[in-house]
Order: sequence, then structure tokens, then C-alpha cells
Amino acid sequence: MSHADDPKVAVAAGVVRTLRVCLILTVRLAILGGLALRCFLAPGGKDFAPRRDAWLLDTVTALGPAFVKAAQILGTRADVVPPHVARVLSTLHDRVRPLPLGEGLRHLGPELRRLLRDDGPTLAARRPVAAGTIACVYRADLTDGRTVALKVRRPGVARQLTTDLAIMSALTRLAAPLPPLRGVPVADIMGQLARSLRGQLDFHRERRSLRFLKENLAEEPHVRVPAVYEELCGPEILVMEYLDDLHRRPADGTDGERAAVTALRAAYHMLFLDGFVHCDLHPGNLVCGPGSAVTIVDAGFTVRLTPHARDKFTDFFHAMSLGDGKTCADIVLSTARPGRDTDTAAFRRDLAALVDSCGGATTATFDLMDFAVRLFALQRRHGLYADPQFAFPILSLLVLEGTVRSLGPDLDFQAVAKPYLMIALMERAIAQAQRKQEPG
Repeated sequence: MSHADDPKVAVAAGVVRTLRVCLILTVRLAILGGLALRCFLAPGGKDFAPRRDAWLLDTVTALGPAFVKAAQILGTRADVVPPHVARVLSTLHDRVRPLPLGEGLRHLGPELRRLLRDDGPTLAARRPVAAGTIACVYRADLTDGRTVALKVRRPGVARQLTTDLAIMSALTRLAAPLPPLRGVPVADIMGQLARSLRGQLDFHRERRSLRFLKENLAEEPHVRVPAVYEELCGPEILVMEYLDDLHRRPADGTDGERAAVTALRAAYHMLFLDGFVHCDLHPGNLVCGPGSAVTIVDAGFTVRLTPHARDKFTDFFHAMSLGDGKTCADIVLSTARPGRDTDTAAFRRDLAALVDSCGGATTATFDLMDFAVRLFALQRRHGLYADPQFAFPILSLLVLEGTVRSLGPDLDFQAVAKPYLMIALMERAIAQAQRKQEPG
């Protein structure tokens, strides 16, 4: 057993990490108190809100990557946190240090070692072409002529993530009895966050997701997903086809607009036809270009919807495209978890008014982030908490929106969605009719 795998070392590391988090929180709370006091004493006291928001971002970043990932997910849950907090958290980005391949060499299997063209020292010094919280990606050439992308887990990330999730769970239990959180299903939300973060450590799962995407999106023109080389993969390394033209961005104008349409079509195909949600379609994982093509290079943060959840989200989006706010409200009420003081009548009235005001908008006038924040804020105000399976599709579209808006500012989200909605609704109707005809 290696020194790193020694249980005593793991316990000691966990204690040190816990003390470090406690120290960071103590110092950061003291800083917040000082900010509040200075703003209170200052004439007008108008500078506290932006300083508080900056403090929140700096605090989450100081706590480390796992807290950043959790806060990013929580930023989509304006039914749980105040809307302004959700908006602030949604701006968080990973700030990670790129690592040379170095220690990652020990995760390479014998077949991959045999095929690598470069020697050990050369590979060990190789810098990543992309660096994330969970893993880094490196380019490598094989003796059989293939160029591959090696996605290698960061050293110690599994242990740190496990420790940080335990700390988050403890903090959640301490905060749950406080007045602002009474009636909020904090344990369920923490469980959702934990499952999402642990899922990003599972490279076997990501391999399956990449294969699924490549097969199911093959019918979508101009959508590319790299092939996975199964025989070369391992528990902590994912070996994929390396695509060397991803640095080329689409030109402004027609190519950019077509790439935006391609990206939306891929997202809607996944959501409505496959019940598959990619929650991390930011520009690093969904690359637009060359030309009107888009490439999905990562599938670490994905969610499979249950058939029930897919049907409900499809019905919601369809009703929203028709401006049918009453049906949208009924669908949300059938999926959300009621709290202690749920006011369903008021929620139905307010959500109907919100949806009715947004029908047929283009990206130039329809702000999806604003709509989602207002939707979840309504749920929060009326004592309702979204089912995670309903929240994740909205998260997926929120992450995608920034890229789509920059490439196609006048693109109509709803018009692109309608063909996929119609296919999904027809497939469901056919399946229901077939079940009725089955004997017994």
C-alpha cells in the first residue's frame, strides 16, 4: 500500500482540510463583518451590495474547486437561494492550475504505454491543452498514427472531493434549522449536489455518455463528438480522438448564426428525444467551429432524465412556446415539492402571467437566465421547490445561452425547439397507442 493510500494519512488529510475550511470561513466572515460596518458608517451606505457579492465570489473560490462546482449548481436554484445570490453564483468560473502530465503517467495502461511515441520524461513534462477542476487533457501521438487526447484525473482529487462533500454536508446540517432555511429541503439539495459532483469522477460513466452522444447525435448535421478508444482507457484516464481544428472559431455572420442553430439543435435533440441532459455546455466543452460545426468534447456532467421527467419538461417547453401559462403552472405544480406555506393558487396565477409575457421572444428580447431566475423565485416565494430532474434541463440551457446569444443574437429559441417538441410528442402518442392495443 502506497503512502497516499494509507488510511491514517487519509484521516489526517481530512482533519487538516476541515480545519483549513473552518479557518477560511472564520476569516471570510470577519471580513464580511468589517465590510458591513464600514458601509453602515459611510454616508448613504450604498456600496455594501456589490462588495458583498464580490466577497461571496472570493469566499467560494478560496474554499476550493469542489465548493466552486457546488456553488455553480446552486446558482441555478433560485427556488432555494435568493435571486440575486443565484445570479452572483452563476458567474463563478473554475480557477485551476494546469499540471504537467507527470504523476498521471502511472494511470496509463500497458497497451497505451506500448503505443505512445514519446518517452517517459518527454511525456511527464507535457503541458495540458485544457485544465479543469477534476481532470486535465493532454495531446499525445501514437505509433499507429493516431493522435489522441488523454483526459487524466488530477492527483488526489477524489479524496479532496469526498472530504469537501462531507464538510458541506456537516455545514448544511448546521444551517438547516436557521429561520431562512426552515421548510427548505436542504438535505435533498445537498444530496443532489453530491451526486452531481461524484458523477464527474466516474470516467466509466463518461465513456458511456460520450458513446451515447456520438451515436444519437450522428443524425444531426455538423455535430461532432470525439470517438472513445475503449481499449486504452482506465479508471482514471479517458482516451479520445484528438480533434486538432477546435481552435478555429466560426466567422462572424452567417457561419456564427449557423453554429448557434447547430448547438441549439444538439441540445434540444438530447433533451426532448433522448432524455439526456448535458449540464456543462460552456465554450470549453462545446466548441463552435470551424464553420457552422459544433463539437462536444466532454461529457462529465450529464444527467439521464426519467421518462416521466422528460415528458413533463417537454410538455412545459411546448406550453411555453405556445404562451400557455396556465398549463406551464400546472406542470410545475405536478413536479415541484411543496413546502410548509405553499400557495398554489397564487403561484399558478403568477407563473401564468410570467409565461404569457414571454411567448415567441427571440434571444434579443428573451433572457433565459432572467426567466429561470423569475420562475424559481416564484417557486421560492410561494413555498415550492423544484425537482432536480426539472432543474437540470434549465441548467443545461442556461449554460448554453451565452454562446448562442453571442453567435446568433436574433435567433428564436422556440422556433428551433418546435420540430423536436413535435417529434417527442408524436413518439409519445404512438407509444401510448401501442400500449393500449397490447393484450392484457
